[in-house]
Amino acid sequence: MLSKKIVLDTAFALFLLSLLHRLVRQFISIHGCESWAISEFLNNYQGGFVRRGLTGEVLFFFAKNVNINVEWTIKIISLICFVAVVTFFVKAFLRKGYTLYILPLSFFFGSLILNGCFWTRKDPLMLLSLIIVLWIFNATNKQAVKCLAVNALSVVTLLIHEVFAFFALPVLFLLLFHHNKNKGILQSVVLSFSFLLPSISIFFLLCFVYKGNYEIAQAIWNSWGAVGVINTVEQPASAAIGALGWDSIKTFRLHLRLNFLCEHWGIISLLVWTVTFPTVYYIATNALLVFKKRDDIFTYKDRTILSSVLIFQWLCLSPVFLILSCDYGRVMLYWMASSFAIFLLISKEKIEELFPIWFTKCVERINNCLAGILWPTKTIIALLMMFIGISTVSFYVPKVIYSSVIYNILYILTKIPTVIIRNYF
Repeated sequence: MLSKKIVLDTAFALFLLSLLHRLVRQFISIHGCESWAISEFLNNYQGGFVRRGLTGEVLFFFAKNVNINVEWTIKIISLICFVAVVTFFVKAFLRKGYTLYILPLSFFFGSLILNGCFWTRKDPLMLLSLIIVLWIFNATNKQAVKCLAVNALSVVTLLIHEVFAFFALPVLFLLLFHHNKNKGILQSVVLSFSFLLPSISIFFLLCFVYKGNYEIAQAIWNSWGAVGVINTVEQPASAAIGALGWDSIKTFRLHLRLNFLCEHWGIISLLVWTVTFPTVYYIATNALLVFKKRDDIFTYKDRTILSSVLIFQWLCLSPVFLILSCDYGRVMLYWMASSFAIFLLISKEKIEELFPIWFTKCVERINNCLAGILWPTKTIIALLMMFIGISTVSFYVPKVIYSSVIYNILYILTKIPTVIIRNYF
């Protein structure tokens, strides 16, 4: 009888093969600059200063003066950032002796590949920025240098996409507050806020002053048409550029409806929603525990520390989960990747001191409650890993199935003989 490790390793390898196959196909496919994935990079300042416009302004300069292939430039930049982020996590996991099984799952890096062309969105770029910011924060004790470098990179990233604020600025504020805690609560808050003032200011300006409108979106669209990148017969509303013209209240209502009551699946979607989050959290907090090679690699105390970070990051991202987005494949990635980046880059002792005792006790109660319902073992975690999936948008049930590990293993197993038959028979 095959051992559990051989079965799990085989499944892991097949899932990686499936991801690689999909990534290569997506990379070589031509989507067009009018597509949602590519056009997200094209917001620029040709209609005036506006949120999400920095990447588009840089690309517009080169498209106008050097005549670059915009789509391939975006794909190459995205791929470089994606590989850099994945390399960081793989190296960090191996260095600490953690299992790699969790990394390719649909709610971690797999979501970028399985859910369409999300790997060509700005997500890998923002996650790479977070990793660098956290590294800078630890690398120097000189407050002036730290303040300048952290804010410079954070501001640049916020100009690329303002969602960076939700999974980066709160934890930076918490770290700063911890650093200044001996000066008293009020002074610690003031000093921490002052340190991040450039980043916080640009975030609020982008969200409330320079959020954009239909006229700016149309001007951006026309600017790309003028350099022959976009076919202006179409309208910006059909691409990511059009999001600059969305009405805020209508957008909140749309996302709220899609996130809780998917049009086509109703209450089933809501049930999937309520089951998926606890399950993802359960896997993320217990996978390193049950698959550890030695008792000292990942302890129950480490689980509490990781769990605290996960819950804190979820709370910070909750507005995005609830009303600001319905791209759950992406938002789940922000949650997982940012939490693990914090856990890997900040010392466990410091993380433990960041959270008050009452918060830690609540986290332990949640973990104990979930363990009481389903005690974590290798078999349980492996089975959950196989069947859990994350939909691209909202919790559209077929997409949940299509992104699961078991579906993609079956997909690649049927794909291999199909390719052989097509090419050799």
